[in-house]
Parts: sequence; structure tokens; C-alpha cells
Amino acid sequence: MHGIETRPATAFVANRYHVDLSAQTVRFEQIACEDLEDALGGIARATKYFAHVVVDDPYAPAAPLMMNLGLLSGTRVMTGLRTFFHGYSPLKVSESGVPGLMWSAGSGHFGTKLRGLGIDDVIFTGRADHPTLLHITPGVDGDGPTFDFLDATDLAGRMINDRVQDLHGRYPNAHFAVTGPAAEHYEAVRYAAIAVTTDNQLASGDPKARFCARGGFGGVMASKNLWAIAADGADPGRVRGLRDINKEINLGEGSARYRDLPNDRGGTWRTMKMMQEAQSLPEFNFAPSGTDASVPLLRPSVEAGPFVVKAEGCYLCGIRCHKNVYDEVGAPEGEAGEFRAKVDFEPMTLLSSNLGIFDPDPALTLIELSDELGMDSISLGVTIGYAMEYNRRTGGSLGGGIEYGDANAVIDVIHEVAAGRLAELGQGVKRLADQTGETGYAMHSKGVEYPAYQPQTNPGFAWALAGGHMSMRTFFLFVIERETSVDYWVDAITNRGPLYLMDDITGLCKFANATPALEAEALGIATGLAVTEDELVDVVMRTFLRGYAVERRRGFAAADYVLPAEAHEPMVNSTLPYFNTPEFFAEVQAKVIAELDRRAAAAGYL
Repeated sequence: MHGIETRPATAFVANRYHVDLSAQTVRFEQIACEDLEDALGGIARATKYFAHVVVDDPYAPAAPLMMNLGLLSGTRVMTGLRTFFHGYSPLKVSESGVPGLMWSAGSGHFGTKLRGLGIDDVIFTGRADHPTLLHITPGVDGDGPTFDFLDATDLAGRMINDRVQDLHGRYPNAHFAVTGPAAEHYEAVRYAAIAVTTDNQLASGDPKARFCARGGFGGVMASKNLWAIAADGADPGRVRGLRDINKEINLGEGSARYRDLPNDRGGTWRTMKMMQEAQSLPEFNFAPSGTDASVPLLRPSVEAGPFVVKAEGCYLCGIRCHKNVYDEVGAPEGEAGEFRAKVDFEPMTLLSSNLGIFDPDPALTLIELSDELGMDSISLGVTIGYAMEYNRRTGGSLGGGIEYGDANAVIDVIHEVAAGRLAELGQGVKRLADQTGETGYAMHSKGVEYPAYQPQTNPGFAWALAGGHMSMRTFFLFVIERETSVDYWVDAITNRGPLYLMDDITGLCKFANATPALEAEALGIATGLAVTEDELVDVVMRTFLRGYAVERRRGFAAADYVLPAEAHEPMVNSTLPYFNTPEFFAEVQAKVIAELDRRAAAAGYL
């Protein structure tokens, strides 16, 4: 094992720090790992912790916010970069009003810095009496890290990148997790995000952060008056024996769709073309037009215009999934000028075609604006899309009467939402639809807005723990496999779908698309953990069941595991087969709940 002794899970310990922001104190706790969940970390260890924590108000000072790593985070295994934030979400909620457990993950370089500081978990409670920067540095003489509580009042009202570059000037060897101006108004903006910094961002000065965006944890962090975290220390050293693993991640089939290949342009942006060709790309609030209206937004079209696209990667990652768009200057081939936006599938879709905007120039503006103000572009785009559709159907005036295609009005709305002056939209699509009574075309399950995949093609959305494409890999199955039987979908939801949680446990990026066998091998080489492929899969399933059981114990009922009414109607302008009828879904729902309840009870979680 290349010099690293093979060890069972029980030989590992986790370094957990309890940070009380009210008292500005830190308590260290070393967790003796009882099982693989404890050793692997990420959402596995976090879900075990939160299974015994009851929270009624995610913004209450006593409500814990956990920041942690997976065991592969910061190990030099390629894409092992993930930082996780866990807690009760201000966005996710049952029909009875109970908040739900959730998490959000981001890459960049921040998590590697935490690993270098010897940190596995940090649990934040309390509320500082003023905006606070938590500066974490190495301890003295082998002691644990030092936590300094510093005044961050001077960050008030400033955009994400402005905050980051200021902090970078003060602490040039650090990486950062920061909230933005939207999080300052967390009561009115429930989908505020946490930005985590990248090397490209700090080196260039451009706004190229990655985001822990889903679930509104930027608001939870800001509710504690914690506005920024600086992880300031050396990166972990090299690990021998990772060359073959990293080569497979970098050049193998798993990451191929995210790389720039000679005959295809990669990144998540690539998905937009696939969905457009399948006539399932969200347009006009998840109502595909059946036309080529979205073609100008596809990468080949953007590159053919007055823009330059560059692929960049996170720390030590060769996949380079970040597709950064610049204004073109120079001729004939063009050179990159001013940075415009970091493009991924979800923001480009939900802040453009889903809003009836088909010009890439304003679309890029909207993406960067959402990032810079510190909001989840998925929740933002879905909520604005709903407001447009509501206004169209009812003659209403949500968001000032905003209409499809009006990019200038969308810019104004985004600013107003971030400033806390448009709480009707800042509350998210579920709460907005509950207020209007027009719930049938509000695209969410359990209060979490859908990513850019049609619910008509994905019954699994209803059982996702943390957003449909993060914790339930059923979002693309129908487009690929075209299976329509009840038994197929019950199996997809209860067996295949939850396996996507593996990376949220180990700390690898999902864009590696690593197999359980590869991740088990990587864990052995990088950390010495003795784990088999089957054992890793078992941990994943147990973690999903624990998360599901938390929902059920908190009162999430059958009425919460549903799709919006329009998900059971055919997509009029799509050639995809229609199968997700109300009767079909009712049968799937009954069987899935019965099966998951049975498994959770058998495991002792219910």
C-alpha cells in the first residue's frame, strides 16, 4: 500500500471543533471512529450526528451548522477537494412546516487547506454580536489549529469577489469560505449561498469561486454573524502511489463528458445541448418550446460569437470542468478580454432559457450577478421562472409584473431580492406558491427547487435528500434509458439513485464519476483505510436511509414525497414519451415509501 499501513475504520479518529460564536470559544473533541461512517466523514458522519439533533428554526443561534470534509478531501487524490456544510435548511420544509436536514458541497481549494490544518469537522453554534471573520491558522508546537475571531464589519454590502480579494490581500496563503450581501438579509433570502475560493480566482482577480449553494446555508452561516472563514496554512504533502488512480480520474471514461475533447466540448454546459436535442431543456418555467430557441445559448454558438471560452480546473485537477467565458478582443482568432461568467449547466439554463431569455450576453450577466450577490442560481432561477409564469397565467404582478424575456427586469429583480426588498421571491418557490395558491407549476419537492431537469421525466425528485441532481441520481435516466415501468422506477429510486451520495461521503467531486471500486482503492492508497467496494456501497445506502429516517421522524409524510401537478401532464412540445401519470406516480410513491420505511426500520433508524 505504498508505505501507508492498512487500517480498519476503528483505527481512525476525527478531529472535531465546536465553535461557540456567542462566547467566541472553541472546544476540541477527538471522535473515536466506531464504524465506516465515522471514518469516511462527509455526509456519513454528519448525518449520524444530526440524527440526534432536533431543530425547529434553522436560524436560531442554537441550531448547529457543521462544516466538514470527506476522508479523501485534501489527500491529493484528483478531485478530492470537497467541503461540506450540513444542517437544517431554511429552504427545505415539510407541508406541516418542519425544516428538513440537508447539506451542500463545493470544491475549489478551501477544503484542502482545512485538511492541512488537521480539521475534520467544525460545528458552529451561537451568534456573534457583530459580523465575524474566523481566521484559522496552524497551532504552535504540534497543538491543534488556532481560531481567531476578527471583526468583519467592513465586508458589509460588498460583492463576493470584492470580499475575497480583500481577504486574499490580508492573508495571501489562505483560502476562504465567504457569504455575500444576500446572506446579510437571510430572513428575506432563504437561498443564500457560501462561496469557496479557487486558485484561478485568487490569481486572476476574477469572480471564479465555486459554491456550496443548495439549501440556503449561506443564510444559516450569516445568521450566526459568521461572514467569512479563512483557512490559512500549508497544503498536505504528497502521497505515493496515486499516479494510476489520478490518471484514471483525469483521462478515464468517467470524467470524459466534463473535459474538453477534440470532437465535443465538455463541462456541465455540454448537458444543455443534450437536453435541447431531447426536447427536454427547461424553457419558460420548465415548459420546453419544441423549437431551436435555446441554440444560441449552447457552447458552440457562444464560441462562434464575440466570446472566448477557457477551461480551468480546481486545485490539482486536470479535468478542468470550469468553462469561463470572456468577451473577445483581437482578431482574427480573438483573445480573451473581460471576464463575463463561470458557466455551468444549471445557471445557464435556469437564468436564461427557463426565463425566456435566449441571448447569451444578458444570460452571462445574470449568472455572474447571482454568483456575486451570493445566491443559489438554481433556486433563484426557478423562483423567478415561477413568478413569470404566474404573471402570464393570472395577470399578476409578482416581482413587479416581471415577464418572460425581459432580461433588464430580471437584473432589477435579482438586485431587489439580494437586498431583502423582495421577500416574496426570496422565500423560494414553495413558500411563494403556497401564498398565491398556484402550486401546480411550482418546480420543487420539499421546498427545494429543481435543477434543470424535467420532473415529467423523473419521479425520483420527490425522494432527493439535497436537491435532485445531488442526492438522487434518477434525473437523467429517462432521457437515456426510456424505461416506463413502475418496478423500474421503484428500483431506480430505492437502489440505483442513492448511490450518487458516495462522493458526498468520501470527498471526491462528482465530475470524477469514480466507481465504488476505484474510490475504495483510492481510500486504501491515500489513507490506509481497509474498505471493499461492497462495504463502501453499504455505507452509502445506510447514509441515505439515515437521512430519510430523519425526515420521517420529523413528520415528513406521503404528502411531502410528491411532484408538482404539472409533472403529471405531458410536455406538449416534446417528443419524449409520456408516462408519469398521476396513477403511475401514486403506485410508485406507495411502493417506494413502503420499501424505504421497511429498510429504515430494519436498520433501527425508525
